Amino acid sequence: MLSLQPAPLLRDDHWHPGRALHEACEMQFAILAEAEADVLGRLLAYFAQLQLVPRWLEVNRVGNDLLVQLRQPGLTPHRAEVIAQKMRSQVSVFSVELERAPVP
Repeated sequence: MLSLQPAPLLRDDHWHPGRALHEACEMQFAILAEAEADVLGRLLAYFAQLQLVPRWLEVNRVGNDLLVQLRQPGLTPHRAEVIAQKMRSQVSVFSVELERAPVP
C-alpha cells in the first residue's frame, strides 16, 4: 500500500540558503498569452517542476488572447522572478507581470 508524505510548505531556496523562510511570501502572476491549446499547460509546468500547486488560478479568454492570473504562496521574490523570466521566454507569451499578493 502506498503511503503519502506531506509536501513541505516551503521549498529550500538554493540561490539564497537561509533566507527563504524569511522572505517567502505569496506572489501573484498576471500573464497575457496567445489563446493556444497548450499554453496553460506549459505555464503551469513551471510550478509542477518545483512540486508547487498554485493556491488560486483564473483564466479568461479575451479575443485571441488568454489572461492567466495566479497566486503562489511560499515563493521568494527571486524564485518568482526566475519563473516569470522562463514564462516570458515562450513565443506565445506576450507579457508577465509579477507582484507580491496583497495580504488579506
